Amino acid sequence: MLAAAWLLVAGCVQEGNPAPKKVDVSAQVAALKGNADAKANALAELAAGGPNAASAAADVIPLLKDEDPVVRRLAAYALGQMGPAAKAALPDLTARLQDNDRNVITAVMNAIRAIDPSKVPGEAVPNTMSDQAPSP
Repeated sequence: MLAAAWLLVAGCVQEGNPAPKKVDVSAQVAALKGNADAKANALAELAAGGPNAASAAADVIPLLKDEDPVVRRLAAYALGQMGPAAKAALPDLTARLQDNDRNVITAVMNAIRAIDPSKVPGEAVPNTMSDQAPSP
């Protein structure tokens, strides 16, 4: 199940922008209290719901601090899929730009861009794509 959620986040879904699916938001929110696999599956479902799942944003935001980087990444992805309706998540997303997982940072940047492109930080984002120190 976690692999299916990862494929969704990695972009291995259909080309184009399929219509958001109807999801049972309350059931998925309840699943957010489970183990990492349950959280990942629920976040993938909420992401598939896009704006239809925006009422769950407040329940997804705390998962940006989850100990599991896959859960953090999926939480950011789900919030981004909710779009501008998840605007309340922007402060928490911005705080995650300091995450130690590059994939989380990428998901966070994409989420911020999807929610409010004017809030995408510029130089404040650390360069996590290079392990080398800059040349003098």
